[in-house]
Amino acid sequence: SVGVMAYSAQEALERAQADFYQETHFADVFAQAERAPASAVTRLAALDGVVSVDPRILEVGLLDVPGLVRPATARLISLPEHDDAGLNRVRLSRGRMPDPARLDEAVALQTFLDAAGVALNDELTAVIGGRAITFRIVGAVHSPEYIFTPSPESFLPDDAHQGVFWAPRPAVERAAGLHGAFNAVSLKLAPGASAPATLRAVDQILAPYGGLPAYGREDQVSHAFLEAELDELATSAAIIPPVFLIVAAALVHMVMARLIETEREQIGLLKAFGYEDRAAAANYLWMALAIGLLGAAAGGVAGAGFGAAIMEQYRQYFRFPDLSPAFSTAAFAVTAAAAVAATAAGSLLTVRGALRLSPAIAMQPPRPAAYRRGWIDRLIPERRLDQATRIILRNLERFPLRAGLSVSGLAASLALLVGTQFVFGSLDWIIDHAYYRAQRWSESVGFAEARGATALDEARRLPGVYAAEPVRIVAARIRAGGQEERLRITGLDPSARMNRPLDGAGRPVPIIADGLILSEALAGKMAIEPGDQVSVEITQGRAPRIDLTVTGLAQDFSGYSAYMDRTALNRLMADGAELSGAQLLVATDRRPDFYRAIAAIPQVIGASSRDDTVATWRRTMVEAFRVTMTFYVGFAGAIAFGVAYNTSRIALSERARDLATLRVLGFGRVECAYILLGELLILGLVALPAGVLGGHALARGLVAAYGRDEFRLPLILTPASHGVALAAYFVALGLAAVLVGRQVWRLDLITALKTRE
Repeated sequence: SVGVMAYSAQEALERAQADFYQETHFADVFAQAERAPASAVTRLAALDGVVSVDPRILEVGLLDVPGLVRPATARLISLPEHDDAGLNRVRLSRGRMPDPARLDEAVALQTFLDAAGVALNDELTAVIGGRAITFRIVGAVHSPEYIFTPSPESFLPDDAHQGVFWAPRPAVERAAGLHGAFNAVSLKLAPGASAPATLRAVDQILAPYGGLPAYGREDQVSHAFLEAELDELATSAAIIPPVFLIVAAALVHMVMARLIETEREQIGLLKAFGYEDRAAAANYLWMALAIGLLGAAAGGVAGAGFGAAIMEQYRQYFRFPDLSPAFSTAAFAVTAAAAVAATAAGSLLTVRGALRLSPAIAMQPPRPAAYRRGWIDRLIPERRLDQATRIILRNLERFPLRAGLSVSGLAASLALLVGTQFVFGSLDWIIDHAYYRAQRWSESVGFAEARGATALDEARRLPGVYAAEPVRIVAARIRAGGQEERLRITGLDPSARMNRPLDGAGRPVPIIADGLILSEALAGKMAIEPGDQVSVEITQGRAPRIDLTVTGLAQDFSGYSAYMDRTALNRLMADGAELSGAQLLVATDRRPDFYRAIAAIPQVIGASSRDDTVATWRRTMVEAFRVTMTFYVGFAGAIAFGVAYNTSRIALSERARDLATLRVLGFGRVECAYILLGELLILGLVALPAGVLGGHALARGLVAAYGRDEFRLPLILTPASHGVALAAYFVALGLAAVLVGRQVWRLDLITALKTRE
C-alpha cells in the first residue's frame, strides 16, 4: 500500500508537471536586473544553446484587498505582445485575457482570486513603483512559475496575500517607468546545452544593468518545492515498505508453522502413498502465494485510495490546472511481487522442515514438550508465582523462536508509530523557536529599495507601533571549500531584540563587527566551523567581495541564512546607514489602522504578520500531515493487531485441549483466559523498549531522509507523541485480546477434549 500510494502520487505529480511545463514553455534560466535595454535581448539570444528569450517587466507592490485586514503583496508581470510568444505562458481557467489596447485590464492567479474572495470584473488598486495602479480582473489563470507560492516569511503558501497579475506590456511599462526596457528575463535552452555556462554568460551581460545572479530551473522557488516533494515520496516508498514486508513474512511463518504442525499426519500419509516432497509441499506454497496475492490486491486498492486522498491534499498546495489521481501499474507490480515473495519466504522454511520428516515419524503424534525445570524455575522460587503465571512463563521459555518473532513484530509496529508521531512535536518546537524566541516582532515591512535612517523614524510613527528595529537584507554568494551557495545576508544591530540568531541551546549568538553568523544547516553542508574564513560576494549594488570570519552558528530550519552586523554590511555596500525593512511591535487593536497606513506608503512593498504566519503554519501542517499520519497509525496498528491476534489465536488452537483440561480440574474462565492472554501481555511489554528505541532510530532516519534546503525538521520526541503511539499500540493489542478472549470464554469443553489438538 505504501509503495502504491507513494509512487502513484509521484506519477500523478510528474505527469501534471511535465504536461503543464510543456504546454506553457517553462523556462530553464531566470534572471533579473534593474533596467536592461532591449539590445541586451539580442546578446542573450545569441548565447550558445539558447533557443528562446522572453524579456519581461516585473514589479512588486502592496495591494489593498476588500475583506482582508493585512494588505497583499502584488506582483505585476507584463504579458508578451503575442499570445503564442514568450515563455512561462499562463493558462486561462476562466474569463478572458486582457485586451492589449486597454491599460486597465489584467488577469490574476486563480489561487489568489479564490483565497481572497475576488471575483471577475472586480477592480483592485495596487501601489507599485510609487504609483497607484487600478485594474479590472478579467480572467483567472494558472502559471508554471507559481504552482507553489510560498509567503516571504515562511515556506508555506499564503494565497490570499500573494497576488500575481499579468497585464499588457504598455500598462506595466507605465506602472514601472521602464519604456523600452526590461527588468526580468527567462531563457529556454536547447537539449544538451550547458546551464552553468549560460548562467555565467547571462550574469556578464546583465551586470552593467544591475543584474542579480541568474539561476536555473532547479533553483526556481515553485519548481524546487515540487521536486523536493517528489523526492520525499520516493523516500517514503523506499523506507517504509520493507518494515511491512518483514513483519508479513514473520506472520506467514507463524501461521504456516501451526497449519503444518496440525496436518503433519496427513503429510506423512501422502508421502506414504508415494507423493514426492515437491507435490506435498505444493499445496502449502500455493496457499502462501494465494495469501500474498490477496494481500497485494487489498494493498493495491488501499494504496490507490490513500494515493487519491494525498492528491486531494496536494491540490491545496500545488496549483496545477489538471491534477488527477493516478494508479502506478509498475509500482503495483513490483510491490505485489515483493509481497508475494515475502509470504513465500515466510512459509518456505516451515514447509521444508516438515517435509524432511519420514512418513513413519510424520504420521505419529508430535512429541510432547519436555517439561523439565528451566531457568525460570531455578530463578524464581515456586511459592512466589501462582500456577497460572508459571504456566505462561514456562510456555514462553520452551518456544523462544515463536516468542522472538512475536516480539519483533510488535516492536516493529510500535517503532513505526513512535517514529512517525514525532512530527507534530517538532512542528510546535519550530514555531516556538522561530516566531517567539528568535523572531519576536509582531509585524514587519519591506521597502522597494534600501532607505536611510529616517525610514525607521517614519515606521515608529505609524499607528499602533511602540517599538521598531532596522534590518538590512542583501543577496549574496558564499564560497568555501570549493562549494558555493546562494543566500541572503541579514544585517542586524548588535543590540537587536526582535530578531536574534539563536544557537542549538537557544542562546543568542553575539553579532560581532566584520564577522558572519551562518545557519547550522549551511555550515554543515559546506563543512564550515566557527573561526573559518569564507568568501562572500554581494550580488547587488556595487557587488563587492570580501573574506569574512565565521563567528558563530545559528539554528535555523528553513533555507540557508547568514547574519552580520548591519553597520558592517552597510559599510561593505558603501551606501550609508541604510535599511531594507523594519521589524515592529504593533498593538493588536491597532493592526487595521497600521495596515491602512502602510498600504498608502509607496516605498513599502511587503508586509508580514507573525500571528498570521503562525496560524497558517498550524492550519496547513495539521491538514498536510492528517492523511499521512492516519495512514501510518492505521498500518502500524494493523501490524500490532495482526501479530497479537495471530500469536494468541495460534496459542489457543494449540492449547484448547489443555485449557479445557484445566477447566475440568477446577480452573475458572478468568484463569484460563489469563493463561492465554497473559502471554500476549508479557510479549507486548517485552516489545516496548525495543519498539521505542527503534522508533527513535526511525525518527532520526526520517529527519535525515526528508531534510531539504527549504525545510528541515528537528528531532523532538515529546511525551505527547509517545502517548499517542503507545495508546494506538495498546488499543491494537487490547482488540486482539478481546477477540481471542471471547473464544476462550466460549470454549466448548466436550469438543476440545474429544480432539487431539
